Amino acid sequence: MAESKESKYHSARVIGLLGTIPLILAVSPLIGYGIGHYLDKWLHTAWVLRCLFTILGFGAGVKEMMRLLKRARKDFEKI
Repeated sequence: MAESKESKYHSARVIGLLGTIPLILAVSPLIGYGIGHYLDKWLHTAWVLRCLFTILGFGAGVKEMMRLLKRARKDFEKI
């Protein structure tokens, strides 16, 4: 009985980890855009930092997605 309870929690953890991936991929470029927009206003640059930080935000989101997939794969193997 205890094994099925642990298995249930591992399944919920994997579902939770995989469920956060779309959120991370959507929010991280927006955060990068916001930082770039603020820096563009502060430094009086046109759009360069906005584009740069949006790309960096997307890259950070992809890196975090890969890290979450690796963790979810390890948890999935325990089920």
